[in-house]
Amino acid sequence: MIDNPDFKDDPDLYVYPKLKYVGIELWQVKSGTLFDNILVADDPEYAKNFAEETWGKHKDAEKAAFEEAEKKREEEESKDDAADSDAEDNEDDDTADAEDDADTETKPETDEDNTDTKADEKHDEL
Repeated sequence: MIDNPDFKDDPDLYVYPKLKYVGIELWQVKSGTLFDNILVADDPEYAKNFAEETWGKHKDAEKAAFEEAEKKREEEESKDDAADSDAEDNEDDDTADAEDDADTETKPETDEDNTDTKADEKHDEL
């Protein structure tokens, strides 16, 4: 390594007294994740106390609201699924009838078909 006589170590290089914004890049398979009240700290006790004073006061109400919204969403999906399944049952019946008709219209095997199959089964040996 080459010495640099002008280099001076700066212990406060990454110290920011007050952050106004935090940028997070997050890759998700399913969108819709929300972030709120991001805290950047180096003291676990301070972070714990801050969380209890802010988030801790609202977490139970937020959880209840989320569960209620999920219940409503599931009820709506079950109503939609019931309507969709009735429509699919009718489509499945039509498809099954068409397949039955196609099966009855197949032609019977002939001796020519069997001859081709026997020729295919014969292998030439070197």
